[in-house]
Amino acid sequence: MKKRKNRLDEMQEQKLLKIEHNACWLAFWGLLAVMFGQIIYYGVERAEVFFGEWIVFMCLAVYIVTACIRNGIWDRTLRPSLKTNLYTSLIAAIAGGAIRFAAAYRKYGNVRGALAVGGIIFGNILIICFLCMSLGLWIYWRRVEHLEAEGDEERPDEHKK
Repeated sequence: MKKRKNRLDEMQEQKLLKIEHNACWLAFWGLLAVMFGQIIYYGVERAEVFFGEWIVFMCLAVYIVTACIRNGIWDRTLRPSLKTNLYTSLIAAIAGGAIRFAAAYRKYGNVRGALAVGGIIFGNILIICFLCMSLGLWIYWRRVEHLEAEGDEERPDEHKK
């Protein structure tokens, strides 16, 4: 198949990249919100209801994380640190615990039981998310070291000129 010529100037290309960027994040957060709504409405037991959204969401998430780490990018605003991992894990755990609390309360109508379920889910998400993000941070730092080493190997030739 023949590759078509790009007919956009630099300004249009930048605008298109911004539009695609916003659309990607709209899809990402929209899928997450829809899945949370489905969990609350249908319950976790009916996972088949949101299975398709989950597959698309996870493909998008894995692609974004892999591409960012491969290119030595952690985040535009957050520093790569264990403190950042803890805070973001807490946010995820609070959201997940609240969603499971709401789903359990809707199903059983018992506040104590729903609090127990939400608390257990909160703890599980906090630990799993923190461990996964810490592993990602370790891989990120190794990748940054590798990319910097590649850059250092290229620089001596530039200084000889």
